[in-house]
Amino acid sequence: MRLTSSAADSDGFLRELHHRVKNNFQIIASLINLQKRLLPADRRGEARFVEEHVQSMAAAYRIVTVSDGTVQVSLGDLVSDVVDTLRQIAELNRGSIELTLPPTPRFIRIDQAVAMGLYLAVVVPPYLDAAAGLGAVVRVGIEMEDPERATLSIATAKEATIVTDPLRRRLTAAYLRQLFAEVEPGSDPGATRVQIRLQSLQAARPVGQSA
Repeated sequence: MRLTSSAADSDGFLRELHHRVKNNFQIIASLINLQKRLLPADRRGEARFVEEHVQSMAAAYRIVTVSDGTVQVSLGDLVSDVVDTLRQIAELNRGSIELTLPPTPRFIRIDQAVAMGLYLAVVVPPYLDAAAGLGAVVRVGIEMEDPERATLSIATAKEATIVTDPLRRRLTAAYLRQLFAEVEPGSDPGATRVQIRLQSLQAARPVGQSA
């Protein structure tokens, strides 16, 4: 009885902790959005980079779940949430994104989820910008070869020119290291495929309520 109560108390504490972190992220995101609206229209892009990163980190805490002391994030839900948020920040319509996710939910740790969100925040926006200039679609997908490996793919029209600056390239390399990931060689123009090795990926199982 005591063990059950202790586990429930631990889960409750973790949910409350992550709920508070989520609320703090929301406050920061709201402040960034307020500052952006106060800027002249031709300067609002200055806040975009920070907004993309804050919102992408916040995504992990919006969908985190806690069960039996395990804190986990659905990989598919995370990618879907982050990509849609980046699309909204870029002011593109829903039809500009095609998302393909594995049929079976898989879960990763919160630290891996944050790293994944940040990686998407630096890699996806240049694709969105390139696709918007051509009226093309950005295709984002997750493939699961086995429980310990995932392939993230990002692609758009082959004629698109993906423009990245030195800061984005530097951050991309850092987040790839955090994810123990490697970019597949020989990707087609306008496409990126990344092999992500996440040892804690696991098949779906019943979990507690969202934090």
